[in-house]
Amino acid sequence: MPYAVPKLTDFSESALDLAITELQRAFAEEAKALVEQSNSPRLSIVQKGNLFEEFRNRWQARKSGIATQVNDVWLREAPREDKRAAGQAVNKVRWWLEGKVAEVEHDAMVGRSQTQAHRTRQEHVDVTLPGIRRPLGAEHPVIKTMNEIVGVFRNLGYSVEEGPEIETDYYNFEALNFPLNHPARDTQDTLFIAGQESKPQRDRLLLRTHTSPVQIL
Repeated sequence: MPYAVPKLTDFSESALDLAITELQRAFAEEAKALVEQSNSPRLSIVQKGNLFEEFRNRWQARKSGIATQVNDVWLREAPREDKRAAGQAVNKVRWWLEGKVAEVEHDAMVGRSQTQAHRTRQEHVDVTLPGIRRPLGAEHPVIKTMNEIVGVFRNLGYSVEEGPEIETDYYNFEALNFPLNHPARDTQDTLFIAGQESKPQRDRLLLRTHTSPVQIL
């Protein structure tokens, strides 16, 4: 016999779970029968669509569908103290039906054999492919923030320029108006490359102390 929403006198958690299980069992049986009927090669796409539409209306039609009946019979007729539990059960049924009806539509319209073949292809794993190396650690908050800022300026049309980390004294200081006796030199931690005492001061190599030398042409 077709499934009919039963009236409940017991709204305990176990009773509601039992009622939901019975509804799901009835749905599965009707869905199986629909898919088997739809898979017949004699049916056209239009006929399959009509069969599924009838099935969907039976379970989800706003005025008379089983989902609506569940709301009317279980929730509205529940005693005041059981409204919360009944409401949760009704919502569970509605959410479950939404997903299951969509699955039935696919199986009925595409065909169960094709659906199973598609799922098999999706689940197949080629063990000869290289594995996925998971990165270790996480991006430092400062680097992450800097990258976000750079991204904003890139979107505004700016570009990022990079310069050498080792620079000459000329480009690092003199070309920027920092002569040998300039006091600003004293405020920077300058690390010179060893073994350059024989070179003129302006040609000696050092670790770049700021970004301005990159702008010198």
